[in-house]
Amino acid sequence: MKRRFAENLMESLNDHEVLIRLNTFLVLYFGWIGFTVLYDHIKSHSRDVTYLLLKLPFTSYKFVVTTLDLTKDFLPIYFLMKAIYYIGFSGSIALTVFFVLIYKRDLQKADELALGYLVIYSICGAIYTLVHVYAPHYVYNLPGFYPDRTYLTQQEFVLPSLHNTVAAFNIIILWKYRRELTAKLIIALNSLVPFATLLLGHHWIYDALSGIVLAVIVGRLVEGKKIRVPSTFRSVNVSIIKHVTMLGFLAGGFLLILAITMPKP
Repeated sequence: MKRRFAENLMESLNDHEVLIRLNTFLVLYFGWIGFTVLYDHIKSHSRDVTYLLLKLPFTSYKFVVTTLDLTKDFLPIYFLMKAIYYIGFSGSIALTVFFVLIYKRDLQKADELALGYLVIYSICGAIYTLVHVYAPHYVYNLPGFYPDRTYLTQQEFVLPSLHNTVAAFNIIILWKYRRELTAKLIIALNSLVPFATLLLGHHWIYDALSGIVLAVIVGRLVEGKKIRVPSTFRSVNVSIIKHVTMLGFLAGGFLLILAITMPKP
């Protein structure tokens, strides 16, 4: 079984179509990191509508703190939720892309996944540019939480929750393979993301719900859609594409480290 997995992996990494799509996901990643950095210069034009959200049920200080305290009372659940939260976004994306594109070589689902990410990033980016709300831990200054000082994310990226939107969309894409053990595990990881964001005070219930609704809408929009690869790329030697892909991963890793370690002014 391990030998078969290794053979599938090598075949995928020598496949023009797979490598081109893998680079597409890298470009999407670079695009979102770029927007996150740029947002510092445009968020002053975004309107804070947190006060409107706080008029809704389940947004009170008591509700948020009680939920967090109950979670902390059960340490195994608390640490599980923390682990899910911190690996849930980038981890779930990486696992879903790997499973669909590299392991299964399902180009149709890979295309839907890439197009879906593009639409999700575009919609969420547009919303955050126009209006924003702040997270529960930020609004109520909960102990143990600190204002984000890096470019990995922004305090205004809350409603709809990009975290939950991506997780729900991943499940939609993976549902085709729901009977396979590996897919079940990745689906389980994505399914726990909304609970982690809510129980830890990172998001309001409305962030999660709006993210799930957005994921369903995007899933319908991209269903059956394909990425048209220009013939120029198809004629490029596969070794060149592999080198470009490797450079892309190195650049992505460098950007991730930079986003985490570079302090905001």
